[in-house]
Amino acid sequence: MKFPLLLTAAWLGLGAAAASAATVEIVVTNIKEARGTIRMSLCPQAQFLKDDCPYSGTAPAAVPQATVVIRNVAPGVYAAQGFQDVNDNHEVDRTLLGVPEEGVAFSRDPSYFFAPPDFKDAAFTVSPQGTRITVRLRYF
Repeated sequence: MKFPLLLTAAWLGLGAAAASAATVEIVVTNIKEARGTIRMSLCPQAQFLKDDCPYSGTAPAAVPQATVVIRNVAPGVYAAQGFQDVNDNHEVDRTLLGVPEEGVAFSRDPSYFFAPPDFKDAAFTVSPQGTRITVRLRYF
């Protein structure tokens, strides 16, 4: 008799977790050419500017904008980071000096020229109801 109760409790717990997952829509603007893929990630502070962010999504590049939809995001504070992967090699191509050769974007469009932005300048809150943000690709 205990097993069905445990199974029911586990099922209800999973349902509650799924119900609290949000959808984040990221509108990416300033796309200059309809080549490759727009790749966006949502990162908590510990993973910001790294390759292991827990949530990510893609959309085909389209001029002048594309929308990346990321589902099942736990509500919380994140920063979005992404780029236009023109050659679809899954990485930001860089010059010998480390400057991105492809368009890059961060949430809240923080200022960054000589160094990437700080998490606090790109952070935003994902609500349980979902969130829609706009980012702008920058080219260097």
